[in-house]
Amino acid sequence: MPTKRSDKPAIPEITELQAGDNSSLYRTKAFPFVSEGSMYSFGLREYLEKPSIPRGESSISALLALKTGNVYGLTCGEKCHLFYFHSGFGVAHVGPVSEGPVTGAALLQIDEIQILGGWYGQESGGLFRHDVTAESAQGMEQFRGAKTAIEPIALPDGCTGVTALAGPIDGIAYALTTPEGTLVSVDTRNGNTKIVAKIANATPVMVALPVGKLLGAFAEGQLWEYSPTEDRLTALEAHAPCQKGKRYVAGVQSLIVGDDGLVYGGTSVDGYLFSYDPITGAVVNIGKPNRQSNICALGYGYDGKIYGLVGEQQGMSHLFRYDPDHGFTDLGILGSAFPDYWIAHNLSAMSVGPNGEIFIGENDDISHLFIYYPPICKR
Repeated sequence: MPTKRSDKPAIPEITELQAGDNSSLYRTKAFPFVSEGSMYSFGLREYLEKPSIPRGESSISALLALKTGNVYGLTCGEKCHLFYFHSGFGVAHVGPVSEGPVTGAALLQIDEIQILGGWYGQESGGLFRHDVTAESAQGMEQFRGAKTAIEPIALPDGCTGVTALAGPIDGIAYALTTPEGTLVSVDTRNGNTKIVAKIANATPVMVALPVGKLLGAFAEGQLWEYSPTEDRLTALEAHAPCQKGKRYVAGVQSLIVGDDGLVYGGTSVDGYLFSYDPITGAVVNIGKPNRQSNICALGYGYDGKIYGLVGEQQGMSHLFRYDPDHGFTDLGILGSAFPDYWIAHNLSAMSVGPNGEIFIGENDDISHLFIYYPPICKR
């Protein structure tokens, strides 16, 4: 009897994973750490001295990278400390700036030789300025970092602590206080301060726009604008994006001004990255870079891309990148083997350095300063 022949083709199938052109992804599919560029970590200590920023006081709340190459930081916890990082000899502890517990802090460069700092806690807060001349001009042959005195600045009566700093605009810097929600002007020449506006339920974010105005946010993610020349405070018809039905708890956690003239922000409830056009007033929800919420810090890289930190209290913070041409990339968890071996859990601060390097501050009982060099730093 003749054998039947079937003309029906075999069913196509894939029987195993194929590495192919995606071999690099195949090899690192269970590797959660940042693998693009280079990562370094530094403990908050001076190598020739005993640790001067102890456990429970080292959570980095603010970072400020200067053109001279030094980066300054403020810690929070049981006390607030000012420190700086010098590429020649690492971290130098300038000194404590508070006597009691601190929740958060802010830093601002006000001219070529001075920075402004502020902090706040449940029952206290303050403002100071600091001359960085000696610390910026020192050479690598020194074994210990130079330290210049911290100069306190008195806040106006009724103002407790500083949550955000911006400016200067025509020689005037601005501080946002909590819990009062007052906007305070700080004369950078003589340190005089005065209240210029009040914003109820203000969130701890504020930036100076190129047109000489201030931008911030308050309840439900609504943006506000203050014009110093006109002494006018305006609640804008602009709200940060949020999931439907969550407007009453929406908030803005971070703001930066990009080189493209747009303001970029990160939300605290849904973890959305958004842009705001100060000219047209348009708000665009760019998207959600990670499953976690709370985009607590942003930086505009020299490669034209936006870098940010996203995390939640029970998770591990991730570094992400946004490229307008290619969208989001989750770069991963911060881990470094040099000079300190350390893996970061919670991250809270970011500042872009003069060579395109990105300084990142850890927010934990024992915290480290990370330096990330993207594959392309320069424009």
